Amino acid sequence: MELSLSKVLVGAAVAAAALAAFCFLRPTEEARVKAAFKHAAETVSKEGDEPLFAIASKARSIADLADREISVSVPEWDMDARFSRDEMAQHVMLARKSCSSVSAAFEAVSVQSIDGDVARASADLLVSGNGTRAFLQGRDTREFEAVLRKSPEDGKWRFSSVTIKAIVTP
Repeated sequence: MELSLSKVLVGAAVAAAALAAFCFLRPTEEARVKAAFKHAAETVSKEGDEPLFAIASKARSIADLADREISVSVPEWDMDARFSRDEMAQHVMLARKSCSSVSAAFEAVSVQSIDGDVARASADLLVSGNGTRAFLQGRDTREFEAVLRKSPEDGKWRFSSVTIKAIVTP
């Protein structure tokens, strides 16, 4: 089989186009960090009652958004604690059982820095819901600051530290 010069040139052009598409169209690390925020909001949200199996499944999905260990700080409640993924799943299950609906969204997500496998980001967290806990009554907006780590196993950005603060308006 003989390769003509035109076939070689066409093959080289196709390979160059594929390489260019890969380089320019793949998501940047900043876009992947922002996608972690979007995925977190979608996973946390809940409409109506859920069977226990669904609650457990969602709790595991939410815990999977966290690094092996996650630090959670809520100064307003004097809370500063570290949780494993399993502990996080248990807390999420209890919280989901105590509310009939939760809607979460992150707005104005800003990635301040990405240094290797560590990213620092902040956003406005909009939460609304109906439940027995005070923080799930009506609508609320909070400052959300996070440190995310890129997992060496699967390359996903996971939350390793979060701080949730009340927004103080002048």
